[in-house]
Amino acid sequence: KQLYERRVREAVVSTQSTGEVSRVEEEVTVAQNDDENRLTRVSHELFNKMADYMQTELSGTKDTYAMLEELNEIALDQYSNLTHSTSQIKDSLNDLDVKYKLLLPYL
Repeated sequence: KQLYERRVREAVVSTQSTGEVSRVEEEVTVAQNDDENRLTRVSHELFNKMADYMQTELSGTKDTYAMLEELNEIALDQYSNLTHSTSQIKDSLNDLDVKYKLLLPYL
């Protein structure tokens, strides 16, 4: 930017005798500044939109992991209940086996 403005100023100084050329050079400087301002504004807009997108993606991922954690806790409780039920069934089968062995001589 500074190099471009310096060249434009040199061109304006060297062609002061023709007012037309200096106006054109000044318009180019203004257009360059407008383009830079537009580029800066569009860049900020781009980065803001990218930040919003990434925030949304991360928020969705966070919600998904929270849901998975909750499902894992529920599954853990269910498996704990199944383990307890299986243990009771095993104990009952062992008791029945002992009773069957005690009744076997009478059959």
